[in-house]
Amino acid sequence: MSPSDELAVRLRRLEQQIRSFKELHTTEVSDLAQKLQAITKMHADELQLILDELADIASEVATEAPAASGADPAASSPKRARWLAEQERKSKPLSRRELLRGRGEDP
Repeated sequence: MSPSDELAVRLRRLEQQIRSFKELHTTEVSDLAQKLQAITKMHADELQLILDELADIASEVATEAPAASGADPAASSPKRARWLAEQERKSKPLSRRELLRGRGEDP
């Protein structure tokens, strides 16, 4: 085989390798694009579920708020809020330091 024939064979092999790589690369990129599109759609669907749930909760809160405030006029008073905060604070367990020094209550 002459040197020019060897070069021609090497060039054909190299051309075949490049074509194979091109086809493989195109296929891999296409597969990745499809997977990415599927993941994007799944995330969008999950986010929409969360937004729907938030809207549902907001509508429930909006319908319950007028009924709750109309039932008890003192429910939104500052005095009741202080009393509820005090009750919550009292229900929490004390540490040794708080027990010996007091809860740190304001005079």
